[in-house]
Amino acid sequence: MRRQKFRGLTTVEALLIAAGFIIVGVIGALTFQQIGKSAAEALRANAIVTADRGGFDVTVEVLNGRLLGLALQFGQAGSQQLSTITQGSCAKAGSAGVSTNIQPSQLQLVAGQSATCRFSAQLTPGTQYVYVIIAYDGSGKAVQIAKGVVSAGIS
Repeated sequence: MRRQKFRGLTTVEALLIAAGFIIVGVIGALTFQQIGKSAAEALRANAIVTADRGGFDVTVEVLNGRLLGLALQFGQAGSQQLSTITQGSCAKAGSAGVSTNIQPSQLQLVAGQSATCRFSAQLTPGTQYVYVIIAYDGSGKAVQIAKGVVSAGIS
């Protein structure tokens, strides 16, 4: 008597292969969903900085994503060390009017919104300072949104 070999896959093998495809598909879908979410929350913003003897004024406008805090790093031009300021006072306009005295570390903006923040520091008029503006995006990640050199005015 000759044994007959099955051709093709058994039911169990077919189910295992189908389950493998489903698992790979689910992992792929979740990965692409997370990538899309990350891209949608990616922070893009513009900042303008001015300085006087009492500190820095920073106006920030969010172009895309969410901003959940702001910090300023600065130092005298030519210096290798930067100081970080996270305390200050911000003002932003909203549907309920203008909100003031918001701490920069607590500032929350979404695309299309802007705010102006005052970071107090003792600056020497006529001296050039380098600055870096750090914003925190929706996931809490630090993002450099501006850097440059500014001369402190006398006002």
